[in-house]
Amino acid sequence: MKNSLRIMMARVLFLILAFTLALALTSTLSYPLFAINGKSNQATLRGLKGFGVLVEKLPPEVEQEGLNRLQLQLEVESKLRMAGIKVLTREEVFRTPGEPYLYINVNVNVAKAESDIYPYSIDMLLIQQVSLLRDPNLTTFAVTWSKGGVGSIGKPILSHLQEYVREMVDIFIKAYLAENPK
Repeated sequence: MKNSLRIMMARVLFLILAFTLALALTSTLSYPLFAINGKSNQATLRGLKGFGVLVEKLPPEVEQEGLNRLQLQLEVESKLRMAGIKVLTREEVFRTPGEPYLYINVNVNVAKAESDIYPYSIDMLLIQQVSLLRDPNLTTFAVTWSKGGVGSIGKPILSHLQEYVREMVDIFIKAYLAENPK
């Protein structure tokens, strides 16, 4: 009896997960669907004097439709600077305690698409070096703040993903300034 109950519960859990994933993949990003942005995570932004910005490369098919990695990089850096946040060069990042950087990945799956609708995910992560409580001499890089979302988008409007990135940058700026008031 216990095994059949476990099997039934596993099936229910699988169906719930499958439904959630299907719902996420068929929706568009109107708000982030997942985040590491609680109070303790937001507090990890406190005292950061600046950080680098890295926008991941985009597939050539996506760039051909008007979403350009370099343009995204420059726009994100500009928004941060306009908010009074220092954007560090790569060399400055390496000289900064924790080597913090804001990593942005716009992932569009253009492979084997049977239509002009593509699934995508957008991740914005603040990554910095941290030490372990059990042994402070052990350090590693970790995501200390994040926002992200998934959806689907038509090929002709791939460039609209830039607006979703802007919205996430605004959320990040709000979180950063809450911890580092001017």
